[in-house]
Amino acid sequence: ERQIALLVKEASKTKGRKNNRILDVGGGLRNRRLELEKLGECVTLDIKKYPWVDVVGDAEDLALEEKSFDVVAAFMILEHVKNPGKALNEFYRVLKPKGLVLLTTVQYWHTHWLRNDYYRFTKEGLKYLCGEAGFDLKKIWSMGGPFLVVFHAIELNLPPWLRKFFLLLAPLFNFLDK
Repeated sequence: ERQIALLVKEASKTKGRKNNRILDVGGGLRNRRLELEKLGECVTLDIKKYPWVDVVGDAEDLALEEKSFDVVAAFMILEHVKNPGKALNEFYRVLKPKGLVLLTTVQYWHTHWLRNDYYRFTKEGLKYLCGEAGFDLKKIWSMGGPFLVVFHAIELNLPPWLRKFFLLLAPLFNFLDK
């Protein structure tokens, strides 16, 4: 949620970023849409139907009109796509000229939903994939750092009963990384 709020704040600083048509790819979480609506009208696409999902579809094959969105948001979904380059090509295809992509993904995180958790990304890997899709990368940054990596390495190996207490230390590790 913090990452989404930060990206929306950054996007709102960009000239002409009001009253946009936004595509939220993988937007199965309701709070994402509420945050994105600060930038304009939001169309939510997910592989599953939820009450707030407008289009059921696949990030690698968007059944949407070319150049029809001002902003494409894809939060924590790229690691779940079999062919992330193909998904980025689709984002580029549906994006209007001078459009904006808001993207978050993981480098260090445990595998989850094992049947559809495929990748972890470095900055250089993301730069390459985005460049191949035709994007002009304006800004890329890491959220977290070595302290959070250590935190998650410990947390993910604790028994569940102890993990809930260890999670109370997350703000400290996050502060140390800032």
